[in-house]
Amino acid sequence: MKKALLLILVTAGFMIAQEKPDYSPKFSGYVRAWQQTDFSTNQGQYLIKQIRVGINGAVNEYASYKFLVDFTRLGKLTTTTTTINGTKVISSATANFSDILLDAAAVLSPIENLDITAGQFKIPFSTDNLRSDQNADFSNRPLLTNVSPTIRDIGVMVSYKLKGDVSAELSAGSFNGTGLNKTENDRTMDYVFRAVVSPIKDFNFSGNYYGGKAQGADLNYFNFGLDYKFGALFVDAEFGNKNTKTLASDISGNSFFGFATYNIPLEGKFLREIITGFRYEKFDPNTSTDNNEVDMMTFGLTFEFAKITFARFRINYELFDYKNGSANPNKLIFELQTRF
Repeated sequence: MKKALLLILVTAGFMIAQEKPDYSPKFSGYVRAWQQTDFSTNQGQYLIKQIRVGINGAVNEYASYKFLVDFTRLGKLTTTTTTINGTKVISSATANFSDILLDAAAVLSPIENLDITAGQFKIPFSTDNLRSDQNADFSNRPLLTNVSPTIRDIGVMVSYKLKGDVSAELSAGSFNGTGLNKTENDRTMDYVFRAVVSPIKDFNFSGNYYGGKAQGADLNYFNFGLDYKFGALFVDAEFGNKNTKTLASDISGNSFFGFATYNIPLEGKFLREIITGFRYEKFDPNTSTDNNEVDMMTFGLTFEFAKITFARFRINYELFDYKNGSANPNKLIFELQTRF
């Protein structure tokens, strides 16, 4: 009897321990290394594109946090030099922590499906902007970033998820409008709204609006996007518009892109899959001016390794067409990415 009771107590204790949520911090990061050739100058170079380390965790079921830094931004170091035997050498180097800080946010979840986020993080605008660089489908962001607000800013955001036959996610936020690690400089708050609706499985439609001020100008951004996954095929498209209004003039610019990727699974011991991709995009910085558009095509090939967890090798070729006759900075990029 005693042995049976002891066994029951041990089993119950084990089940309780198993069901206890894990609130410990989770570390992650990735490194992206490039070899890039610019055919407009016939020059090549090696680059460390990103070295990012992040921490995500929760205090309890109602509060969590996220933190992300990028050490490549240490290139902004402020240095002083001294002369020794006629040679200049670095005598000191300083950097503000804010130079490398990307995300630093606290998240409150008072009720199910409702999140309140405060701090510095990605603003809820544009599906492509919200994708992590490590999960992006191409090496470079699209030209659409030219008609989008800053990707990260300091502010507060409220998000709510609706679940059912037609699911949706609604987000609204207020931000400084000045970008990474910068305080408000014009005593006005910018605001943003985003809605994502999924009428059927693996199909998403998004609408985004952002309004604010910068250097005395009124800014308004609109963005619409859709994406659909059908087996190994994934298609995505977005359109963005930026309006800048001053006392002297109104300027409107727009951009759109469409891309498709296709995953080819492999059974080999070295490679897990090959991903082919193609993206077409167009950018017009001022719709009132002729012959200033830029067309761009990107051809991509990505190899996912089987034995090396979370590692990939990517080849991208970017083909530009500047309508004003400028030299086209066509590029060939080889990228090796490792994650942990």
